[in-house]
Amino acid sequence: MRWYRCAALAISATLLVAVALKFEPSARADIGAEWIDGVQSDLKMPSFDLDQYQLGLLRKGPSWTSMRSPEAEKIQAGHMENIGRMAGLGKLVAAGPIVDTGDLRGLFIFKASAEEATRLAAEDPAIKTGRLALMLLTWMAPKGIGATFIAEYQRDPAAKTTMTKYHIAFLRAASSPSSVQSVQQIQLEHLWNIRRMLDAGKLSAAGPFVNGGDLRGVFVFATQSMEEAREWAQADPMVKSGLVVVELHPWLVAKEVWPPVK
Repeated sequence: MRWYRCAALAISATLLVAVALKFEPSARADIGAEWIDGVQSDLKMPSFDLDQYQLGLLRKGPSWTSMRSPEAEKIQAGHMENIGRMAGLGKLVAAGPIVDTGDLRGLFIFKASAEEATRLAAEDPAIKTGRLALMLLTWMAPKGIGATFIAEYQRDPAAKTTMTKYHIAFLRAASSPSSVQSVQQIQLEHLWNIRRMLDAGKLSAAGPFVNGGDLRGVFVFATQSMEEAREWAQADPMVKSGLVVVELHPWLVAKEVWPPVK
């Protein structure tokens, strides 16, 4: 495959395309050109400088309760202590609670292998006791998430952080295209829309899951307004076409974790 001559950029672009769709090899061959996940290899693509992370979804576990008690407070204190420990090791580069009332209660972003992230998170009392359940997804996203923040935290764990409300949009596959040709332009418009939103400061991060099943990718919108985040999400070509649907949540996370746009 010609794109893999420039490994990092090529893999990044290909994985971004895979946010929405996966085509059978026979479908690619039918159009008589070299295709990678539905996009012709000689078409101009926007550039993205991506890296691999593990995105941890913390959902209500079998022992979840919203009731306050000394035991619940002890578990929460241990949960926060383990977050600090993982950050101190330089492995947990972002974390924060989901601030709506659904099943999803928080998110971790690890700069680690899935095995290492699983091992570190297993020490969390909230996970040990079943209060929370962790689902890890390998995520391709902008390089440098949390890098400056974690370096500062390791120098001074008491360094000030600014917890800020963002909106995270999970993109879930909804339908299949009628043909490879019909979706090609939509995919390219989707990628260019991501590039423009990153450059405009509307997105703090975006990228696909490698192993998410129907969950294809994530937008992290730099807005505190649910209405604005929904408007931006619904304007994406993949969403407008009905190929993906959006699951939107407000998320509190330190604004210092996001890298400069590249």
